[in-house]
Amino acid sequence: MIKIRADKEDQIVITLDSKEMFLAVKRQLAIPKENVVSISAEKAKPSWLSFKMGTHMPNGFMAGTFWTRKGKAFYYVRDFSKCVTLHLKGHEYSKVVIEVDDKQATAERLREMLLE
Repeated sequence: MIKIRADKEDQIVITLDSKEMFLAVKRQLAIPKENVVSISAEKAKPSWLSFKMGTHMPNGFMAGTFWTRKGKAFYYVRDFSKCVTLHLKGHEYSKVVIEVDDKQATAERLREMLLE
């Protein structure tokens, strides 16, 4: 299960459980709030891949770091219609796409975290 929280250092922290960590080759992402440009709950589209560090199965599942023409992105997605996308600037990733149970509520919660 993916957990999202704000920490005391003005960051949004996304933590993956052990199964997710194994597939994504990453345990946690810390994103400074000032690096978030926008948050979208629209259906995400997978980027064309040039190189990956993680797991990718055609027709859906993506987990890990992917290098694309538009920059480095982090995905943890099975169903692209259930995703929240964080568009970033000045961060190691240009975007972070994660699948959540309630994308509208999660996007709203993330927007509120940015204002705290």
